[in-house]
Amino acid sequence: MITGPRGRWVAVAIWLLVGAGGLLAHSHIDDVTAAGQSSFLPADSESTRALDAISATSGSEEVPVVIVFERPGGLSRADLKAIGRDGDRLGHLGLTGATPIVDPFSGEYNSELAKVARVGNGIGPVSRDGEAALLVLAIDAEDRGAVVDGVETIRHYLRAHERPGLHAYVTGPGGIAADLEAVAEDAGRTLLIATLGLVLLLLLIVYRAPILALLPLLVVGLAYLVAIGIAYLLIEADAIVVNAEGTMLLLVLVFGAGTDYSLLLVHRYREEGSLTAAVRETRPAILASGGTVIAAMLVLLVANLESTHWLGPVLAIGIAVMLLAAFTLLPALLAILGDRAFWPTNPALVAGEGGPRRNLPVRDGGDPPPPRPNLWERAADLVARHSRPLIALVAGLLIVLSLGNLTKHESLGFGQGVTKPTNSSRGTEALERHFPAGLGSPLTTVMKLEDAPFAAHLLAKLQSVELALPSIIPGDPGHAAVVLVLRGDPYGDEAEAAVKEIREELHTLVPGALLGGVPVENLDVEETNARDTKLIVPLVLLVIGLILIGVLRALVAPAYLIATVLASFAATLGLATFAFTEVFGMGGLAFNLELMSFIFLVALGVDYNIFLMTRAREEAAVRGTREGILTALTSTGGVITGAGLILAGTFATLTLLPLEELVQIGATVAVGVLLDTFLVRALLIPAITYRLGDRAWWPGSPRPPQ
Repeated sequence: MITGPRGRWVAVAIWLLVGAGGLLAHSHIDDVTAAGQSSFLPADSESTRALDAISATSGSEEVPVVIVFERPGGLSRADLKAIGRDGDRLGHLGLTGATPIVDPFSGEYNSELAKVARVGNGIGPVSRDGEAALLVLAIDAEDRGAVVDGVETIRHYLRAHERPGLHAYVTGPGGIAADLEAVAEDAGRTLLIATLGLVLLLLLIVYRAPILALLPLLVVGLAYLVAIGIAYLLIEADAIVVNAEGTMLLLVLVFGAGTDYSLLLVHRYREEGSLTAAVRETRPAILASGGTVIAAMLVLLVANLESTHWLGPVLAIGIAVMLLAAFTLLPALLAILGDRAFWPTNPALVAGEGGPRRNLPVRDGGDPPPPRPNLWERAADLVARHSRPLIALVAGLLIVLSLGNLTKHESLGFGQGVTKPTNSSRGTEALERHFPAGLGSPLTTVMKLEDAPFAAHLLAKLQSVELALPSIIPGDPGHAAVVLVLRGDPYGDEAEAAVKEIREELHTLVPGALLGGVPVENLDVEETNARDTKLIVPLVLLVIGLILIGVLRALVAPAYLIATVLASFAATLGLATFAFTEVFGMGGLAFNLELMSFIFLVALGVDYNIFLMTRAREEAAVRGTREGILTALTSTGGVITGAGLILAGTFATLTLLPLEELVQIGATVAVGVLLDTFLVRALLIPAITYRLGDRAWWPGSPRPPQ
């Protein structure tokens, strides 16, 4: 019906109409994506409970914003007066919930603060060297976009009241969050353009037919817009919470996997010469492949970290929409265009890879010369003649690469991993030149009022603590906060160790006290992600294993397919860990690199295995397993390799972004896909299947009963 004379036009019209709605949603998706870690932490994490304890009485979720003023050589008296006026005026800018965040900076605890700074008249801390001063306030993050808008308003004011030679920076958690969101918005546009351009280039190389290259791009583009439209509606309905990283991963996954499905269908169309037959023959493999990815993504719903929890259904929606487009929109467009889609190639002369070869020159004896074996025919011959050495060599290489996982590394936390300078990063550097680094992002403990002076006195003696300043909690006369300023960087691994030490000491001194702040959120995010990983990995393997058993109707083949995908993942992660830390010298690894790369590499790696092994089983029913796997390798080698290159390319576009977390995920998945495409799927799996023969399908048989 989809390819019928009327059905094809109806299908295209419906997709264009829904895609237009998705385009409108896409233009507003940045307005509804969540920012900041606290949005994604589980409600029972300590940092969340500390934030809730303060927010419950103040009625707001305060995010600290630190304004750093710096003049090399020293602040003048006129500078101090101007900064004081700025402090007064900032309070009248109408910022959402703007309040002083650290009351001790007002001067009540001058003697404590004097250890690192002197207090100017109403302007907050001034560095002991006299070259820098701070203004500290808070913005209520309960209102969506308040932090970004508030920081931009502050920066606009500071630019309008700039004093020659006096540098002003907006940093702290609020300034960093605003810059991260701005970087992510720019990165989203860069990613879209780069992905479109790269996929089009690769499709032109694969097909050498401009219309045929544009078709998958049109299909995948419409599917992405529909998926992002659905995600937008769900976010607006408060059904899910998604951040900018989630929308970027949706883009590369839909474009990468969707182009793969389109390639497989078009390849079979060229091979069969019949669109109906192509859809019928590819449907089981594509549905099994897409179903595997959807199932793997839905397993993420068991995660406690909500950025991971909600990423699963968003990506599953993307793949489901892409599957629908692959079996409706793409066949409809192919039916409309007919042979014109293959221009300037004539599909009647070339039936596709592995198909009949015609118009060959004729020898004097009257017979055409034998065609030269192509790459995949040579690979099949290599597997047939040297299967044992191939298994040993490839397995040995994967083991060696896996040793990179032993490399010691740190983790990237909030405020780290932006590869280009920002106003907040320059402000952090200025702050660290003149104050304790932790002053830009202090910890906050919440406890009973009578416990605060005692706890502050003892916590101040810890090696990692520079200052411990008691403070009231507005609206809650029974409780108090103790603001803790760390000696070192509040965002790195050093801060993680400090938070663990402070948390242990605090709970010993004041049972029931809560510790919050961005450094604590960093630790809570990392620990929650580690627990999620331990739960998700075995569940994904179980789900994928069951799908493979159902698709291949065997136990042995699914077992070694899962084993090879795991080996490929371990090797890829080892190579990435060594490269990022030892070769490129990055400050650490993304906290979710292991989980995200596992989900993508295992789910997408099994995709290619399904494409290969379903064709191998089909051929084995006629030729036997050993000849069948060689024929499957020869016939699918080109299309799967093209699909692998495109998928790797789409994830590689993430390396163009100025966010190390996405750079690492993109590079790791891209390398893993290439490793899987050219070594595991092309050599290791065919070699194992060739050695096992019909035993690969145990306890069943590839041959139909006589």
